[in-house]
Amino acid sequence: KHIVENIGVDQFIIHGESIGGMGAAGAARALTVGSTAAGRSSNVSLLVCDRTFCNLNAVAQRLVGSWTGNAINMLTPTWSTDVAHDFLAARCPKVVANDASDEIIHDHSSLKSGISFAKELTKGSTTNVGWMINPPLQYRVADLTSQALPSKNPPSWPADKHISFDESFHFAACARRIGKLATAAKKKAAEALSDDEEGIELSYLSSDESSNKSARGVFAQTNNTSSTSSALIQIWTKLSCCDGLCGAPLGVSVKEGMDVTISWLTSVLIFGSHVLAENAEKRLKKVQSTNSSTGLTNVDSDTFQIEDFDSRPDGHYEYALIAHAIPIPEVLSSLKDLVTENKIPEVENELKYVTGCLTYIVSRLTSKENGISITKRRFKPNISDDNSAGCFLNLHCGHNNHYSTEERDQLMALIRRCCDGDSV
Repeated sequence: KHIVENIGVDQFIIHGESIGGMGAAGAARALTVGSTAAGRSSNVSLLVCDRTFCNLNAVAQRLVGSWTGNAINMLTPTWSTDVAHDFLAARCPKVVANDASDEIIHDHSSLKSGISFAKELTKGSTTNVGWMINPPLQYRVADLTSQALPSKNPPSWPADKHISFDESFHFAACARRIGKLATAAKKKAAEALSDDEEGIELSYLSSDESSNKSARGVFAQTNNTSSTSSALIQIWTKLSCCDGLCGAPLGVSVKEGMDVTISWLTSVLIFGSHVLAENAEKRLKKVQSTNSSTGLTNVDSDTFQIEDFDSRPDGHYEYALIAHAIPIPEVLSSLKDLVTENKIPEVENELKYVTGCLTYIVSRLTSKENGISITKRRFKPNISDDNSAGCFLNLHCGHNNHYSTEERDQLMALIRRCCDGDSV
């Protein structure tokens, strides 16, 4: 307020990193909402919340313990740390930058996860988003007793514009059961060989080729392990490496718990299309370079293609020791082939539901409706009808490190678009 009224700055960018995101989001909300109420244009050209949290309670729960969520409210009853609420309420172009492997702020507690949770599951309410969530009783009992989950129809596009709490928990429970059974199968195979190899938790970051060779070697050397167990391990190897587009593969989230798996799912649905848009721009630039044409247009990137799900670097197959997350369409194709070739009754319902949800993700993100909406938010953020979630910037630099060159270029591109091409 002092900068606007006393110094007289017309336009500025508000940036907040880590705990600074709380002040940045609060300031942006106060300035933009106040200006709109008074009938004035906002002085805020852009809000950048950089590697911050959805609320302080959620961070404390992951760093200290679940009891701290309510303890912070009791100790600071007048102190609001709901960054997600302020970010969603701010009426200006916005960017949320996040690293899923942040050493300080757990991915489930991040602003990215809080926004996606609120937008997808709670109709915009940010109350207690990012907090630890106990699964419903039926899923806890099934997990403890190793019971098969009941058959359930997955969401379908375009009939279902959003998923429900029940659908998200069922997805998390199905993925967890597949992972647990695959882990047990691999441990059993290793014990049969009197091998000291650890059980999988879940070798989700091992390369596909080496994992498959290892699995084939195990099952070729023992007569006590069935082809069903072999197929189950291969299924989980693929599924656990499934790229969430927003940083973490599915196996990492499943290992952390059902609430973290739900964050993985909602983040894909809300922010995954931003990564697709980034990959589509790179693809179009290559095409235009080949055709000796210049520039990008909205129409070119309105529709996403299956190849846009692949964020792996060019030539990644040449480096066998470096593992990369597998694109969702590729995972789907592999799962369907494995299920066709092998009947696995123990997880038949779970596999059907998980593949159904992944199919829903692909259909929703690649729809024309979604492509137009995301393109408008990226290229014309000032006139977008629904820019409450802002634009997403996927980082890989950790909590305190500097951006990589590519990440800086991506941020500068977003800044220039939000500032209408002004010199920045």
